[in-house]
Amino acid sequence: MWLQHIKLINPGFPCMSRSVRKALSVGMASLSFLLLANGCAAGSSSGSTPPSDQAVNIISQPASMTAPLGRTATFSVTASGAAPLKYQWVRNGSEIAGATEASYTTSAVSSVDSGSTFQVKISNANSSISSNVATLTAGARAPAIGDLRYLLAQQVTLPGFGQNGAKAGVVASGSETIRNAVGTPLELGSFQACSPASGCAWGFSALFLPQGMTGLTMWYKGGNLSYFDSDLQSIIASNTVITSLDLEPATNAYGISWVQTGQSGGFDYRLEIVPPAEIQSTVAQDGAESRIITAASFDAKGQAYLVSYGWQGDRTTAYDVKTVIVAPQDAATAAIQLAGAGYAISAFGGNDTRGYVLVGTKVVGDTLPRPVNVTTPAGYTPASNRDSGNFTQVLALHEPYGSPSAGYTSIQEQ
Repeated sequence: MWLQHIKLINPGFPCMSRSVRKALSVGMASLSFLLLANGCAAGSSSGSTPPSDQAVNIISQPASMTAPLGRTATFSVTASGAAPLKYQWVRNGSEIAGATEASYTTSAVSSVDSGSTFQVKISNANSSISSNVATLTAGARAPAIGDLRYLLAQQVTLPGFGQNGAKAGVVASGSETIRNAVGTPLELGSFQACSPASGCAWGFSALFLPQGMTGLTMWYKGGNLSYFDSDLQSIIASNTVITSLDLEPATNAYGISWVQTGQSGGFDYRLEIVPPAEIQSTVAQDGAESRIITAASFDAKGQAYLVSYGWQGDRTTAYDVKTVIVAPQDAATAAIQLAGAGYAISAFGGNDTRGYVLVGTKVVGDTLPRPVNVTTPAGYTPASNRDSGNFTQVLALHEPYGSPSAGYTSIQEQ
């Protein structure tokens, strides 16, 4: 009975009581049984310690990826096992000096990198394992970081873009300012509400930058065409890039959008007013001078207004520039054809009367097709050859029902 009494007093037996020490001289055998039954062995613990010889195991493998020319690619692995774990990345069978972390980021991707393979060897004191092989494919060229002249959404390099909210709206007389965001060009087409009495209204939308990224502001403005020249001068600055322009002489109105960076941008603005027959020769010369056309429209006389920018980070790149002027129902087809030949749509503008001009831009020598998402009245077709960049809306056209191109057309490019 005394053994039962001790057990009730010290049910967990974390230490030895005075009565137990007294009992040692009387019933050692019975006490030993009791100590074992109650887990009072020295150093016992409610937790568990992983064995020191735990082998390395790969939880998630490096994934093959397509990265735009001019951008980096990052391969990652997740592994478990007894610490410390050691990593060594291998490219095309050869170890990469200094690549000893759980992820590896390449230098800027070039065309010769396409098809390169990457693998990582992981080891600890007792085991080693090699990951699956991941392949890098070079995609269509991305703009350099800081170059706001085309494919604006590709300036967003932090994860979470599109998850921090958006703002859609309409601008007529007045302006809209959306801070820490990148946005679409103005929505064009005869669907927009234009009248001599009230002017016009243009739709737009913008996505806020992911958490941790700031410094880009979208602006949308509508105004009286009589004041266009003076209003334009107030917009021009070295840290702004005009992203779309619409001149509406019949209603004495204009719409314009631009992006502004909080840093000193070094953008060199130019406006050229030329007849339609000279559009191609003008933009070709601009491209040869490292300039990119970012906005286009037609005035009352049918003259083309072409806005272009040079950039301090791009003084020697020669651009191959191609323009087409189409009816609204043919805009999507023209954009898809340009993208298939590697051109990014850097400017889109016009009207149902004069036609719509699409300006395709690519670095001389680039041939890789550009991924596009296509929305037409017939439906939505997503890109099948996506890369790691964000899609940018480059064309938004809304035509009224009853017209040959009735409905909404949108082109998004990477």
